[in-house]
Amino acid sequence: MKASKIYILDFGWLGGDIGWFLPGQLGGAMTYGNRQPKREWIEIPITGAVIEHPEARILFDTGISPDAMKTHEKGLMEAFPIIKMDEENHIEKQLGLLGLKPEDIDFVVISHLHLDHVGQASVFRDAKVPLIVQRRELESALSMIWQGKSGAYDYSDLLPLKGARWMTLDDPVFEIVDGVSVEFTGGHTAGHQVMNVETEKGNRYTMTGDFLHLPREYEVEAKGWLLSDAQEWNSYIKKMKIREAARRQKLIISHDPGIWDKYPHAPKYVE
Repeated sequence: MKASKIYILDFGWLGGDIGWFLPGQLGGAMTYGNRQPKREWIEIPITGAVIEHPEARILFDTGISPDAMKTHEKGLMEAFPIIKMDEENHIEKQLGLLGLKPEDIDFVVISHLHLDHVGQASVFRDAKVPLIVQRRELESALSMIWQGKSGAYDYSDLLPLKGARWMTLDDPVFEIVDGVSVEFTGGHTAGHQVMNVETEKGNRYTMTGDFLHLPREYEVEAKGWLLSDAQEWNSYIKKMKIREAARRQKLIISHDPGIWDKYPHAPKYVE
C-alpha cells in the first residue's frame, strides 16, 4: 500500500535577505569590482504537509509559532520576520480544512528544529503524538541554545516540547510505512532530514524541508548563508538529481515562492 493523498498546508509567509539562500553574486554579495551590490529582499511561504496513507496519517513539519514576533529572540525575528500570518494559518485551522484535529495525526516528522518548522509542534505534546527527528538534530539544537549560539533555533519553540513523545532516529533512511520514508541529508543543519513519498498513482515526491529553500538553489547547485555542511549538501543534491532523472522524482520545496502555482492548497491534494 502507498500513500493516497498529499495535502500541502499553508502556515503563512516569512521574509529575508536573499543572501541566506543564494551565495556570492547570486545573492548580491560584495565583490572586488562591485562594493555596493544590489541587495534583494525575498518573501517565502511556510508550508507543511499531511500524508494520507492506509496505515497512518503523517504530518511533515508544523510551521512557525503565531506569536514568534513577540516571544522569539529579537535579532532572529529581524532576520526572518513573519510577513503574513492569519488565524487561518494556525495548524489547528489547517488540519481543520481536512476535518482533522491534532490527535488524529499518527506521526509528526520534523525536517529540522528551526523556528519555522517546529514552531507549532507543541499542539501535539499533550496528545502524545510521536515527534520524529534525527537524534543529532535534537542534540545540536539544544547544544547551540545552551551555548548562546542558537542561530535559527529558539528556546521558545523547544521548551514547550520538553517531555513530548520524541522518537529520535540514527538511520540514514527509515521507512515509516510502505512508500513513506525519512532520509538524513544534513547540509542545512546537523540533523536535517527530508521525507520521500510514493503514491498509489505511482508518483514519487521529496518534501525538501530546508535542504532547498528556493528552486534556484537546485538549478545552480549552490546555497547561501544557511549552509551547515557543504560536503553533505553537495553530496545529497547529486542524489536528488539522479533520482529525478531515473525515477522522475518530483520536489515539493517547502519555501518555494511559486509553490501555490505548482501545487494546490489543502483541502485540495496531490496524488
